[in-house]
Amino acid sequence: MTGGDGRSAREVQGALTRERILSAARGALAEHGPGGFTTRGVARRAGISHGMVHYHFKDKRDLILAVLVQARRDWIEPLEELVDGPGSAESRMRAVIAWMARPATADVMRVHLSIYVFALADETVRERYAAEYARWRAPFVALYRQLATELGIVGLDAKSVGETFASAADGLVQQQVIDPGLPTARMLRRLFEATVERASGDPQSGPRSRPSPS
Repeated sequence: MTGGDGRSAREVQGALTRERILSAARGALAEHGPGGFTTRGVARRAGISHGMVHYHFKDKRDLILAVLVQARRDWIEPLEELVDGPGSAESRMRAVIAWMARPATADVMRVHLSIYVFALADETVRERYAAEYARWRAPFVALYRQLATELGIVGLDAKSVGETFASAADGLVQQQVIDPGLPTARMLRRLFEATVERASGDPQSGPRSRPSPS
């Protein structure tokens, strides 16, 4: 018997179990951090046997790498959707800034920071995490390239400016979890405007629509 997507019932059940394990892994990382993370603990949390975890994931590293891929849903995929959406590059950048300024939940941040700690100790995880960050920076580079075309800015180093903006934005989002009063949206808007103004060589010729201060 197959499902509507052509998969067998066994394949569907296997996919559901895999998602269940990943959800339990994220919960374990959020609650216990990297120091208390074990595949046995994930199995207990998921309500399945330890052997079932290792049926789907070879070892703890393999499970962490899968969580890293799933974590794209938190930060990379929503960003890509906004950048690929309709409207001018400027309006899409402002939409990205508004989205990033929404407070991330502490659980989401703890999961990301736990993966970061694993990356510091494991070269394979580090390389994969670095690749995820490269994917995160790419939409900002694309936006700055489009902005240069729309605003007629000649010589803008979109790669350097876009990657710098992406890194600054990521840092601010992390800090906002610790300090919810941080004016992340205002800081990112001003950084965006300043980079465009500097690239244009005219402090009066930044993006055409100025935001109201907040």
